[in-house]
Amino acid sequence: MYFIASLLLIVPIALASAPVTSSPPVLVWGVETPKATSIFQPVTTSQFQKIIRNLQKNNMIIIYLASELAAKDINCDLCFPYLTKIQPMNYYSQVEEPLNAVERVAEKTGEITWHIPKITEMGSLEAEMELPCQKGEIHAFSFNDRNLLAHDAAMAVATYQFSDCPVVHVYTAYTEEDKALQRRKSQKTQHMSIKNKGNGQPSNSDTVAELQPHQISHSQADNMTVLRNEMIVLTFRNIIMAIKEQPSVLSPFNRTEVVLAQGGEALQVGLLNSHDIYGGIVLVLHTELSPLIVELMPSQGNWYLTRMIFMNNTHYPRELYFFGFEFSLCCTDITVYNSDGSRFSFFDFHLDILWQDKDNGLDLEYEVKPCWNCSILMTPTMAQTIFVVLIIAAILWMGLAILLSIGQNQLLQNANDPDLHIKTDT
Repeated sequence: MYFIASLLLIVPIALASAPVTSSPPVLVWGVETPKATSIFQPVTTSQFQKIIRNLQKNNMIIIYLASELAAKDINCDLCFPYLTKIQPMNYYSQVEEPLNAVERVAEKTGEITWHIPKITEMGSLEAEMELPCQKGEIHAFSFNDRNLLAHDAAMAVATYQFSDCPVVHVYTAYTEEDKALQRRKSQKTQHMSIKNKGNGQPSNSDTVAELQPHQISHSQADNMTVLRNEMIVLTFRNIIMAIKEQPSVLSPFNRTEVVLAQGGEALQVGLLNSHDIYGGIVLVLHTELSPLIVELMPSQGNWYLTRMIFMNNTHYPRELYFFGFEFSLCCTDITVYNSDGSRFSFFDFHLDILWQDKDNGLDLEYEVKPCWNCSILMTPTMAQTIFVVLIIAAILWMGLAILLSIGQNQLLQNANDPDLHIKTDT
């Protein structure tokens, strides 16, 4: 187990030193394909080659190539009115050189048949896509532009043409969008350029001199840890884990400060549905003890902190932590609890989620959104306690009033009335 755990920690560090290659998104439909092994690492060329090779045995492969694509293009539902209706749709947010993978498969089974259709002319497009159904054949349609609506219409025609044929359709691009690729390269350069001092800590002079001036992902300021990602700006003072020594009410807690792991990427962000941010996101903080996963779900224009997972234990908040899309969450402390009574706390917690494409959390000139304070003046427990106390006080008051009224005659006798008859024993 120790060897496996060590291997899991070493593999990301080895991957960090690999060169950044063009990794456009890929859509595959017509058959179920394996899911990506990680939402944080791109599918490698060899992995995608294996997928295509397995699909080629019983299917014809048709690949559609745009000039360049980014993951945000695929997340545009209005750009693909036809593809959004196809189920099942297999989505890979990043695949390293997918065309190279298909070409490697074609080297052993046969050449790729290339087509350059005029996607704006529907008549010639239908004629170009009238192909014989042959298993194992690979056809590539080169669109050579980023007219996404036209691509969607062309792929709709192709899917209809091969409705009676076992065909696997693949939509991708020659290269990743240049802006997205350069941004990933700059992030990789930042992580590789930090030189360590003798004690293993990066020196301030090295960091300032070698990092790009407006792109920093991990820094310290006024005893606060600042973690940056394209989509996230996270700040906190420290993290404390408290575990009970024994499962009893009076058992003391063992408190441990959780420290981020040195080297590599301290903060990573993933999409829960692997498609868009509106399906929920997870933040992964790499600590020395274990990865810390923070899950946030959107609902009715707000972000909700639903749970945290640490050391294979799931912790849930007792309070309702939420903040609007146009705000950032600011809390003096956030505590989540496990079923065995252990707890996990962030102190001086500040979280800003950048859900618009125009914003970039790595830009030091970005101004975080206004604070949504999570301080609660009336907690649910306090509200329930006050309600119960008021009910008990009302019952006691009524009972005391009844007791005090015993023996007091509130009816005065009229002078014209006869004397009251009082029955006696004599």
